[in-house]
Amino acid sequence: MKLDHTYILPSIFAFIVHILVAFIVISEWQSNSQRTPPVLIKHRVEATLIDLDSLLARQKQTDSAAIKKAADKKAAEKKAADKKAAEKKAADKKAAEKKKAADKKAAKKKAADKKAADKKAADKKVAKKKAADKKAADKKAADKKVAKKKAADKKVADKKAAKKKAADKKAADKKAADKQAADKQAADKQAADKKVAKKKAADKRAADKRVAQQLAEDQQALDSLLVDEEAQTQALEKQATDGQAVASAVQYIRNEIIQKWVRPANARTGMVVELVIQLLPTGEILSIGVSYRDASATDAFVASVVKAVNKVGRFDKLSQLDSALFDANFRKVTLVFKPEDLRL
Repeated sequence: MKLDHTYILPSIFAFIVHILVAFIVISEWQSNSQRTPPVLIKHRVEATLIDLDSLLARQKQTDSAAIKKAADKKAAEKKAADKKAAEKKAADKKAAEKKKAADKKAAKKKAADKKAADKKAADKKVAKKKAADKKAADKKAADKKVAKKKAADKKVADKKAAKKKAADKKAADKKAADKQAADKQAADKQAADKKVAKKKAADKRAADKRVAQQLAEDQQALDSLLVDEEAQTQALEKQATDGQAVASAVQYIRNEIIQKWVRPANARTGMVVELVIQLLPTGEILSIGVSYRDASATDAFVASVVKAVNKVGRFDKLSQLDSALFDANFRKVTLVFKPEDLRL
């Protein structure tokens, strides 16, 4: 039998109380029996006889009551413990059921997790296959795109090559045309130079003829008038003086025009333009006309010469010439403008 420790302390306490009560009673009884009064004094004393057995019986009864109380308490505690044990058992049962339910739930969750994991693995496998298929499709599309780009680049390259070939052909054609034009221009220039030279020779012959005719006429006049030697000398001197004056005036006109002339960028050696300038006795320019230009003379070159003459506006020194000399030589001046210091 298992000893209940809850009754030890009450039992010890009851035992100590009994001993104390017995000790007090015995001490009181001994002190009363040994006390002798010196003087007999009659007093009325009320005494109560204490029966030790009764006292012990009552004490025992008290102890029994305490023991019963302790036993009741113990029974109550045992009942409470049993109740607590029953509640614990019920709680344990409930906990077991709860655990069982939790285990079942865990098993169900585990199965669900396994199913989810299997589904996830299957989905992953499907996704992997799908990704592989997409990668293959993308690679195929990329290869197709590369092939398409390659074809497009080839097409562009072919088009560029064809365009370059056409451009080269065009350049060759242009070069041939330029050469043909240059050859024609050279031929035209040669013909123009020849024409100018021919015209110059004709002009010189005409001038020589006029001079010869003039000289002949002068000589005839001198001979017919029987002019003396002095008159003839004077006439010759005058003719020479007039010739020098005309040459000087022509050079003056040319210099004035050259000073005002602004050379165009396309001016080249060999370009020739012939101007016909009408003048007043004061030297003022009345009109300007282009009587001839060779094939190499550009519009800019001709325009620059005409502009230079317009800039002069008036040849002041011509007003100092003799009126007869002016009328004979400068009413209408033919000027051939052919600069020799231009670029080739």
